[in-house]
Amino acid sequence: MKSFFSLLGLLLCISSFAQSADNYRVYIDQIKQFSKPSRILNKNIDAHGDGYVEFTNAKNQILRFRLHNNKLQQGSCSIAFEIYYYEKNFLKRIESFDKNGNLIGCLLKLNGEAITEYTIEKPDLYLKKKKLIDDAEGNISMKDDSSEKIIRVRYFNANNIPIVQPKPTYISSKTYWEFNIRMSWP
Repeated sequence: MKSFFSLLGLLLCISSFAQSADNYRVYIDQIKQFSKPSRILNKNIDAHGDGYVEFTNAKNQILRFRLHNNKLQQGSCSIAFEIYYYEKNFLKRIESFDKNGNLIGCLLKLNGEAITEYTIEKPDLYLKKKKLIDDAEGNISMKDDSSEKIIRVRYFNANNIPIVQPKPTYISSKTYWEFNIRMSWP
């Protein structure tokens, strides 16, 4: 009898997870660029329906969005969704979308970009710096090392056309690390 209740509890738990994932499918289905099937990676929704959800898939994409009162919440520049693309656990690209699933540029960002691509041009040097940041769990003050040209960024507009920059743009290792672990929201 005890094993019956254990099995029943397990089935209810699985059922509630499946139902909760299905509750958010209406949102992820709006984003054509996000590959399916997918599963919930992180979910933090309180009793009022406020919080965030992150889905992931076999293509190493992470789709993130926030809810307020169980409704899609738009952030700055009307950004409602972001897709993070990873390769070997390193962030390669972030795309921003409006509530209808269209790429959306943002004038509040540095260059009005809808898409940001990251290239680690000096991987050995970045891995040394990443270890320092990881060991401190991100709680470390570091000198801005963007002048060392370790991580280069390229920007694209909502039509996926490169935004012309007079010279290459680089960001600091710590800033890249924060993007890589998805610390910020639009």
